[in-house]
Amino acid sequence: GQKLEYLYWELRAFKQDIRKSDVMMPNLTSLSYTDLADVANFYSKQTRKADAVTDAVLAAGGESRFFNGMPSCAMCHDAAAGHGMPMMGMMGGGRTGAPNLNGQHASYIVDQLNRFASGERRGTVMNRVAGTLTSPDKMALAEFLSSTP
Repeated sequence: GQKLEYLYWELRAFKQDIRKSDVMMPNLTSLSYTDLADVANFYSKQTRKADAVTDAVLAAGGESRFFNGMPSCAMCHDAAAGHGMPMMGMMGGGRTGAPNLNGQHASYIVDQLNRFASGERRGTVMNRVAGTLTSPDKMALAEFLSSTP
């Protein structure tokens, strides 16, 4: 359920060892770029199912931070409103708009925010933004996003 272009460029980043993953890299190394396009096409057509809210107060705080934080996450990541600024390397080499975060699992969101904050995952804007988030902020954003269809 992610945007086709975003998936393709992230798969390329894994294949080229620009984006690190012990799971993804070995699975993509032998694939051609045409294969990567086919994989991205397949997964872009899949439907994500949002997780159930486990903590309504935490989710409400995450929603507030997502839409009203400075900077607002929604400026780039609000798929429902059609936002999605051109990346120009903001997320670490991607050439398309910011990914849709709705329905991503909370643990994945927290993990990626931590990787951006530490610099392990490169992204000009996201490294700075994630670096300003506290652990409770990350958990709140993750609870809200994971439960948003």
